[in-house]
Amino acid sequence: MATRINDNIKYYGDDIERLRKEYTRISFLIPIIFIISVIFYLKFSKYFLLLDIMNFFIYFYPLLITQIRKDEQRKIIENEIPVFLLFAYVNSLLGKNLYKTFEEIRNSKVFKGLRREAMLLVKEVEVLGKSSFSAMESRAKVHRGDFLGKIYTTYTSGESIGISMPERIKDLLNETIDNLNLNFGSYVEKVNELVEILFMLFLVTPMILLAFQYISSTINMFELIFPLLLFPIIFFYVSLIQPNIGYDIKININEIKKSLYILPIPFIFTFLFHLNLEYEILLFYSIFIVFSFIVYRKISVADAVLNNLPYILSDIADYLRIGYSIKSAILKLNVDSTEFKKFLGEIVTKIKKNEAMSNVKTNIWIVNAILELIENIDKKGFADTYTFKDLSLVLNNYISLRKKVLQNLRMFNILAIITPIIFYFALGVMTKIKAVGNLDLIIVLYSIALSIVYAKISRFTIFNFPLLVLVLVNLILILFFGNVIFNLI
Repeated sequence: MATRINDNIKYYGDDIERLRKEYTRISFLIPIIFIISVIFYLKFSKYFLLLDIMNFFIYFYPLLITQIRKDEQRKIIENEIPVFLLFAYVNSLLGKNLYKTFEEIRNSKVFKGLRREAMLLVKEVEVLGKSSFSAMESRAKVHRGDFLGKIYTTYTSGESIGISMPERIKDLLNETIDNLNLNFGSYVEKVNELVEILFMLFLVTPMILLAFQYISSTINMFELIFPLLLFPIIFFYVSLIQPNIGYDIKININEIKKSLYILPIPFIFTFLFHLNLEYEILLFYSIFIVFSFIVYRKISVADAVLNNLPYILSDIADYLRIGYSIKSAILKLNVDSTEFKKFLGEIVTKIKKNEAMSNVKTNIWIVNAILELIENIDKKGFADTYTFKDLSLVLNNYISLRKKVLQNLRMFNILAIITPIIFYFALGVMTKIKAVGNLDLIIVLYSIALSIVYAKISRFTIFNFPLLVLVLVNLILILFFGNVIFNLI
């Protein structure tokens, strides 16, 4: 286990002493959790003994946390590689090697994963005294099995035999899009398999538990909602297997303050009308949906900017062909998209004020990275038409890939929408067999949990506003008119 932990730390860079201190701080929770589980077992239910599972995760915390951080770093790097290779391509045309590109990236405000990688690479040269070539060979071994390792290996082997690096980097650009395609395809396959588990766990299991409770005169609500305790694990698993789609949402303090005004509403309704628990949960769910609109709006604007950017880059290339500079070409641009026009206006303002274009921030990483790339090219005076055409082509391929994977995940939107209906009719049939009381709380809890999981799966964020609204509408219709519809059927 120690070897695995050390390998993980070498990958993303960390202080082993800091990790040891973290582990020491949380280790004291093991006896506390054990005592609490025993007390709750004696006083309430035997299921509370399952709390001891947490001790398993605490014991293996160093291995788990380093593996998670390594996987997160890998996903971030894979998302950043296409733009990084464009940096490397421009530098190769100017006679700069790959190590020089990493040195530039080390000072980047946009690159996160590769900036850390650059710091680790430069550290091997400046602190350990290695040559840049041997340092890249060393990092290639650390990244064995991922695409960055392939870049290191390709570069070092190419340097040894004298291959033209600009052409090889262009080949790597095409390969990195293929690599992203494979990652997205693998993700789609995994979540399709996950659907079967979710169906068994969150639909079949409650029905089986309910069926077994028919022999009793009462319904044990805790047992019926027990599978929901696995919801955090499933959500965490989805987060782990999900590729990095590139959203970088920033919520400013004013937006947070505005959203706080609606928080008291559920408490007021609960106090005034003495609502049942399921209706209280729906009220809080509604507040979450309102907040999700703020985030979803930012995502929509970011997508609109990204989708228009390839055409703008192509237009810049055309202006460069007839002698314009990059900044003067940007000043000549004209667009129809409202969102992109606002984004372009911010860039124009920065140019006129002689400020950095990269200071204009969007809520999607790749756009921010491309702005930094354009600024970098402009500073070097390398306004090449073909570079911008290549950039436009790479970005088009990236956008097509994103659209394809989102298209393949639309099924989960449908599943989320019909989940309340499935639950209502499935449990409704069972209540027809034997009167077991009101199961609306079960329907609400499971429907909300699944809607959040499906939103995360299908849109790479839980703030999928249209989906959450449709689920809420379905739940309201079922709670208020379900009996009427069921009796008609």
